[in-house]
This record gives sequence, structure tokens and C-alpha cells, in this order.
Amino acid sequence: MSAPAIATSNLSKRFGKRMAVNRLDLEVPEGEIFGFLGPNGSGKTTTIRLLLSLIRPSEGNAHLFGQSIRKEYPRYLHQVGALADEADFYLNLSALANLKLLARLHKGVDEARCLEVLRLAGLEERAHDRVKTYSHGMCQRLGIAQAILHRPHLLILDEPTTGLDPQGMHEVRLMIRRFANEEGMTIFLSSHLLNEVEQICTSMAVLSEGKLLVSGPVQQFLSAETATLTELQANPIGSARTALERLPFVSQVEEKNGRLQFRVDHQHRPEVAQALIEQDVEIYSLTPVSRLEDYFLSLFGSPDTGGELP
Repeated sequence: MSAPAIATSNLSKRFGKRMAVNRLDLEVPEGEIFGFLGPNGSGKTTTIRLLLSLIRPSEGNAHLFGQSIRKEYPRYLHQVGALADEADFYLNLSALANLKLLARLHKGVDEARCLEVLRLAGLEERAHDRVKTYSHGMCQRLGIAQAILHRPHLLILDEPTTGLDPQGMHEVRLMIRRFANEEGMTIFLSSHLLNEVEQICTSMAVLSEGKLLVSGPVQQFLSAETATLTELQANPIGSARTALERLPFVSQVEEKNGRLQFRVDHQHRPEVAQALIEQDVEIYSLTPVSRLEDYFLSLFGSPDTGGELP
């Protein structure tokens, strides 16, 4: 049986009195698109820097494909591609020219491979355009493409859709799926966007204040609830709450941040709307919460985060 792509044991990193990563035990099997979730400041980026040997652990160890980050650096790094920050390129050169320069760092990477990763990134038609003409989203896709030039077995991405518009986010997510399917690589994706993980990841872990909270298949967490958490913005809110509490198929009605949250099965949602209308309630929005977001509200509370962890 092959070693997991990533395995950490008691992995810890201290900065002064602050423990940024605290006794992390994590396993990422080969072939997974693994979501690494947590609020900002939870230790995700520090963990990635440890895995890439950019910093040394204070305690514990990690193994990538069975090779120790303490003892076998840099032997394992040829198996790893990463984008841990915004990519930087020569703006007056084309995308292809930039990749050909980077290809010189790796054995066996030729122009055909450069064109192949541009195709995977959806940039084939813009291969000869100068990078300075690229949008932010295109630059981000180019950055991820350069990370797989050398055909790594593991791709580590730290918040790859940060700062992108919805179209740019969609394009990056499609590309990540394409890498997993066509290149057969394991992908370790750090994010605080719940919808992102729900859409593309097969397994995930949640970090909070440097500690691992939960880990497992995404579907395990999506099946935790049968009734969908639903959010209502309406006026008057008191009349809306009274109408909801009278309905036998509605449960857990709570007022939060000027809105009502409650649980209801999908098939009863039209009846909820009809009951509110009959009580002369003005409905501004009636929205089911993302199923994964629903789960995380139980872990972190329910601030108005717009689909992000608090």
C-alpha cells in the first residue's frame, strides 16, 4: 500500500508565545481533492509553509509520499507543485515565454509541455499575448499552470481564488478539477470559502486556532442534516416569526442579525412562502443556506459571512 500524499504527526509551529499550528495529525490519501478549511488566522498558511519546508516545525513532523520534511528535504519537492501566494511573471513577455523560462529549472519539460499546461489552464488561445494584458483571474490560472509544469504528484494551493470575481473563481475551480482528472494529481486546497470546498473537494479538514477540529469525506458532513437551514429576510419580522412557528414542518426558528433562520425540508418551502404572504409579510429573500455552510454554522456560530468562514 502506497504512503499517503501528506501525513502529519504532532506537527506544531510556535511563534514566540503563539502556537500557530498545534499538534496537527492529518492524513491526505493520494488522488484526493482535499479542502483545508478554517477562518483567517487559523494556521492554514503556516501549515502549508511547513509542508513546503519554507519554515521548520517547532515539534512533530510531516511526511510527503513517505519522505520526512525534516530529514529528506529537498528530495521530495520534485513531487510537489505549489502556489502559496500570487504568482509573479515578466509582464512584457508572453505566457508561453514565461513558462519556457521556468521550464529550464526542470528536466524533461519542453515547449510541448508548456503548451499543454496552458491548454489545461484555458489559456491556449492567449499563449502568445503579453502577461500584462491578462486579467487578475488569468494571471492566477497561469500561476497554477506553472506550478504543474514538472508534472508533480501533489499540488498545494493556498487560497487560489482570493481576490477573483465570480467568473474568475469559476474558471479556477474548473481548472482544478481538470488537473485532478487529466493529470491524476492529489490537490491540497486551502480555503475559507465553504461553497468552493463543497463544489470541488472530495475530503476536507477544518482548522481552528491551529488545532484540527474535524476531518473526513465532504459527503459525510453534507449528510449530517436532512432539513435544510433556510434564511428569511422579511418585514415585519415579528409577524414572520409567528407565521413560521405555527407551521408543523418548520423547526428551530431563530432571529439572527435582523433575519430569521429556520429548518425546513425543500418540498415545504413553497408552503412557507404562502403562509407568510397570507399574514401580509413582505418577503425580501428566502434562501437555503449552503449545506456545508449549514454544518459550519454549528461549529463557528452564524455571523453574516456571505458564504465564508468567520
